Formats: sequence, C-alpha cells, structure tokens
Amino acid sequence: MFLKFRRHWVCLALAAACAIALSPATALGQAGSQGTILLTAADASGAVVPGANLELTEKTTNSTRKAETESSGGYSFVGLPIGTYQLKVSKQGYATQVFDTIVVQASRTTTVKAVLPVGQVTEVVNVAGASTPLLETSSNAIGTVVDMKQIEDLPLQGRDLTSFSRLTAGYNGTFNGLPSTDQGSNIDGVVGSANRMKFTGNTQPAVSPRLKSIEQMTVQTDQLDLNAGFGQSSTQLTFVSRRGSHRFHGRVYEDFRNSALNANTFSNNVAGVKKNKLILNDFGGSIGGPIFHDKLFFFGSFAMSRQPGSLTATNNFFTPAAQTGNFVYQGTDGATHTINVLNLAHQSDASLPGTINPMIATQLSAINKAVGTTGITSTPDLNYNQVQWNNSAPTTQYFPGGRLDYNPSQRLKMYLSTLVTTANSPTGVAATFPGADFANQVAGRSSKNYTISYGLDFIATPNLINQLKLGYLYNANS
Repeated sequence: MFLKFRRHWVCLALAAACAIALSPATALGQAGSQGTILLTAADASGAVVPGANLELTEKTTNSTRKAETESSGGYSFVGLPIGTYQLKVSKQGYATQVFDTIVVQASRTTTVKAVLPVGQVTEVVNVAGASTPLLETSSNAIGTVVDMKQIEDLPLQGRDLTSFSRLTAGYNGTFNGLPSTDQGSNIDGVVGSANRMKFTGNTQPAVSPRLKSIEQMTVQTDQLDLNAGFGQSSTQLTFVSRRGSHRFHGRVYEDFRNSALNANTFSNNVAGVKKNKLILNDFGGSIGGPIFHDKLFFFGSFAMSRQPGSLTATNNFFTPAAQTGNFVYQGTDGATHTINVLNLAHQSDASLPGTINPMIATQLSAINKAVGTTGITSTPDLNYNQVQWNNSAPTTQYFPGGRLDYNPSQRLKMYLSTLVTTANSPTGVAATFPGADFANQVAGRSSKNYTISYGLDFIATPNLINQLKLGYLYNANS
C-alpha cells in the first residue's frame, strides 16, 4: 500500500509599478536573492560630488547599468544579481576612478566610497582590493554569507549546504533562541518548502541545495524585509543558483564510500548483527557558458547518488513465557511475581478463553521462526525482547538542475531556473520481522521535488525598476 502526498505552491510577486527611489539611504525593492551597491562620491576635501557618471558592469556577463549621483552625492544600485562588478565613476574636472572588484552578495549591501581627485576625465585611478560587505553599515539586517570557495573542496557528506547554516553566530539548536517554526528558506526567490505547519522549521528546502548547483547561501537571523522572509519567518536561508558567464566552465566529481572502511555500531555488536552494507557513489558534473555573446547564458548540472546499502530494523516480541500467558511483574513488596493472565481472565469471566487462540498461536509461531536466535537482546521489560536485523535498502537519487539568463538589452533582464531532487528506495521500508514469511511486507519509498523560478527586471529609468517574479514548488512523497 502506497500513500501519496503532493503539494503544489505557486508564488507570484508582481511589481507592475514599483517605484524605487535610488538614494544613498534607500535600498528598497531588494529581492532575497539579489544585492545592493550603495555609492557615495566626494572630492578630496570631502564635499559631495553630484552628477557624477556611474557605469556598473557585471564581470561575468558584461551586463552594464548606467546612472548619475544625486544631489547628495550618492546612488544605490538595487536588484543586482550576486557576483563581481566593476564600477567607473567619472565627472568633468575630476579623474576617473575605477573600482575593479566590487562583490555583491544576496540580501546584503556593499558600501563604496569614491574620492575623486581633481584632474582630467581621461586620467584613470584604479582602486586595488575588493569591496565586500564585511560589515553592514548601511543596513540593519543581521546575517551571514557562506563562502562557497571555502567549502568546495571539503569532503562534504551529501554535498547539501543546509547544515552549514548551523555554524552561524546565534545558533544553539535554534536561531537566536527562537522556535523552529520561525525558520524559512527560499531558492532563487521561491519559497523553499511547502510545509504550512512548520513544527520542525523550514530551513531545509524541499529540493536539496547542493554545492554543484548553488552559487551562494545567505543566512539572515534578524531584521528581514518582506522580500527575504515573505512575512513568514524571522530567520531565512536564501539560496542562489549558479549562472553561466561569458566563458565556458565546468567540473566533475566523485564521492565514494564503502562499509569496509566503517566500524560496526555498538548496538549491532551487542546484538551480534553484522555491520550494515554501504557502497556509496555520489557523482556528477556541471557546465556553463554563453549561448549568444553577452546576451544569453546557460548553466546545467546533473548528479546521481547510488547507494546499494542496508538499514538496521528493530522490533519487539514476547518472551516464550509471555507467549503462554505467564507475565512477570514487580509487586509493591519489591519482589518479582509471575501470573498467568489467561487463567486470571478465565477465572473472572468464564466466557473468556483460558488458552492461546489458535490464530494468535500461528502468528506467534511465525514470529519465533523469523526471529531465530541471532540479533536478540533483552529489554528493561522482562516480558519482551528486541530483535535487530539488517534490511536491504538500496537508494538512488537524482539531482538535475539548470538556469538560463537572458539580457536582450541593458534595460531588460530575465532568468529561468529549476532544481530537482528525486529519490527512490524500492525496499526502504522494512517488514515487521525478518525472514521469508514477512518478506511480502517490505515496501518502497520515493519522492520527487522541484522548484521553478522566473524573474524579470525592467529598468525604466535609473530611478525606476519594475520587477516580476514567478515561482512554482512541487512536492510529492510516496
């Protein structure tokens, strides 16, 4: 018998006429999977420089946005895809200043201060070093960005990034002492879990955010805006999928594990049960690059995990004495006593049987045959023992994913991404007892989850950006 569970969630965030005032003190309209650059331009004396020309170029796609500083000398680039940017600041009478490495992170603000020396516009001053939002001085959001480069080469079991969120400051079983129901997650701006009753939290998305397909993970633990937490949580994990660039790049990997390298568990040793079989091959690869130069980019990944292993199953069964009706109990005097419950029941009511029902006797005989003599341990209750055995449970998982980014013009940008996680274990649910007589009770389990995200940014003017975001989440378990 199979029980099927499906959930379909469609998320729509439409800003048909979303006016964003781009001033130094403003970082509105920032989606959870995008970031902001906050710029202030001044001269050598510290006086602000209004009307300075700004040219921001994303280095992986050569996508460019242009603007001018306002009367306050500041400007905010909002709704930026994460990545590394180059920024040119120029004005007549001043030398051009170029910031070659400005890092934009999801849900965070990178602050840049340009000091323009007096000179000709043709003179260029290159600013060395990277501008990274190490300390938030222009936003009250509290969060941490997990750097993929620091963990890409680690032997990460399962290659799922969610567990790294527990390394952030403030985590002690829950985040900042708040209940687990206060947690949430999203992938490319789509709600990560369809679980409405968040009894155990939603930091683990329905699809597995694996290292090969995720470019960045951000953990926000306080002061979330509606774009990050969707008004449903105060702790949010934001995952941003990897994108293609104007250069082709790819990778392959293999993660191999074998039970020959593992020790047996303590409980298996006590019960005299062999260690579970484990042969794990987790392998995959990815590739990304341009389709049309500076216009259309792709990224695709595929991973597969094959594990022809086993799991330890346990169950309790009556002792031979209890199967005949002789139950042991501890009296008020502290002594151990034995009483036949069948005789006691028959004496109190002659209509009740005083012997074992033949059908029950047949079932107990089958259990005794299946249990055998191995894998049996005693329990604190003297009326039953525990049997432990290995149940074959091969598992196969698939993790395909992909993303397209299309920039038909400097004013119009869009993306379409999807991540999929499927799992199938045809014998993953053990029978109630071992042996051939109960083999027909072995069942399987499977799941299929995926997210689809679509985003469109229309830059009407440097001070007006309209955003459209559509998302779909599918969650099915059987």
